[in-house]
Amino acid sequence: MPVLLWLNQNTNLRGKIINPITTVDGSYRVEDENYVYILFEYINGTVIAKNPLTRTQVLELAEIMAQLHSCNLEIPIKAERMIENFEVPFCDSLDKYMTEDYAVAPEDVKSILHPCMEQLLLKISQLKSLSKATKQMNSPKVLCHTDAHGWNLMQSDHLVLVDWEGMKLAPAEADLFMFAVKDYWAEFYSHYSRIRSTFELNRTLLAFYSIRRKLEDIWAFLESILYDGLSEKQRAEELNYLANECKNLDAFCF
Repeated sequence: MPVLLWLNQNTNLRGKIINPITTVDGSYRVEDENYVYILFEYINGTVIAKNPLTRTQVLELAEIMAQLHSCNLEIPIKAERMIENFEVPFCDSLDKYMTEDYAVAPEDVKSILHPCMEQLLLKISQLKSLSKATKQMNSPKVLCHTDAHGWNLMQSDHLVLVDWEGMKLAPAEADLFMFAVKDYWAEFYSHYSRIRSTFELNRTLLAFYSIRRKLEDIWAFLESILYDGLSEKQRAEELNYLANECKNLDAFCF
């Protein structure tokens, strides 16, 4: 919340991102014995969701990203916990399940994992190697949203980026990998580069973030199916999500 307040007060992002409303004493929250209350300015608009972006929206999104990525460690807010560490804590759990526990997996889970077993193990190995490599890069860190997909974009009289709980100080590729596989990437990146003319895209970082996101999602769905005690309907939905992720393991290829 302090970072969002700072961005709204000190950058050109005001109106393009959610804006916390402060209390009379300047706080961004109010607490009582039961709850913490946080209030945001109302956005009169609709969620983009799965709708394709228009050219105007692509350019606006490129501007939001470029302006956000122009902010770095110099922001006057303690942000040590927000700094990217390139860790992949879920990876060992996924690896262990695939190599040791797969034999006793439920049959509906096996039917999804079996066709992509070899490919999945390869991606796990690649991610572990990429994690080590990216830790040694000393890449410049900038403010990143890390989840700028259609469900976190709203169309008002302009585009607004919402849901900032994943905000990090990380290489810009932590955001850019999501756009690099889109049909509009060339136009997006061209406009982005006009604002950040000295930026150079790192394909190793793109690979790290794309594979990490894919495997992290697969493990999250798998963990939910195995351990969360889902209803029959919920389990069917999670199995469908897992199947889609496994079928598209190479959706991000760099």
